[in-house]
Amino acid sequence: MDLGIKDKVAFVMGGSQGIGRAVANELAEAGCKIAIVARTQGPIDDAVAMIRAAGGTAIGFSSDLSVLDNIDKAIARVKQELGAPDIAVFNPPTPDHGAFFELTEEDFAYSFHTLVLCFSRLVRQVVPHMREQHWGRIVTIGAACSKQPMRGQLNFAYALANTTRLSAVSLCKTISAEVAPWGITVNTIATGAIDTDMAHRFFSDRARDVGMSEEAFMAAMGNQIPVGRVGKPEEMAALCAFLCSARAGYTTGELILCDGGITNCAI
Repeated sequence: MDLGIKDKVAFVMGGSQGIGRAVANELAEAGCKIAIVARTQGPIDDAVAMIRAAGGTAIGFSSDLSVLDNIDKAIARVKQELGAPDIAVFNPPTPDHGAFFELTEEDFAYSFHTLVLCFSRLVRQVVPHMREQHWGRIVTIGAACSKQPMRGQLNFAYALANTTRLSAVSLCKTISAEVAPWGITVNTIATGAIDTDMAHRFFSDRARDVGMSEEAFMAAMGNQIPVGRVGKPEEMAALCAFLCSARAGYTTGELILCDGGITNCAI
């Protein structure tokens, strides 16, 4: 399927591993020129090399995008090396786990900063070019707790994510209405359990908490998901690529679940 985005410049935050890397690969296969910005240079270099080896165009550099001014600098560098981004994928760090009374006000402030204020700054940097050309795509990689707050289980809870991810989605929806007349769409993908290295570390810790092997824990989790398994990064990436495509111009302001159906089964 031709997604109609050949030669578009795609800025992929956190595109060096996990879901972000799968997104970068998918957009590269669709013909986009990829800019990967993450914290650690080694995985960035690996991701860029893979795209180039497949015949794609990619650059990558390290930056801490939880610092607002670094977002400005990163977009300026991408403009200089590839051109202004036509597509922006906001893939922020996952908020720390914890119950409300285990967390401080500073914890909530930092989570709000990384999920809401950093997204706001990225939008302010990329929208002027998108508005000028009357076309643009912005996608946030979010979480299922944006749709329905998750309960604490197995000695962990999601007070930060339940609160600040919902704020981020509300901002996405608000911005989407303002930029829609300029041909710009803004959407959020709410991910469930996805088979990434970071998820494996998390599942391993949770399995140890309840005295199970990671394999048994993953099998039990898969049994709770209607499709019978955890998701693949490539499945998230395929959905993201569609939302970034020319074909998705009539889909905006949406929170789209990619969680194997488990959120809709929660009570």
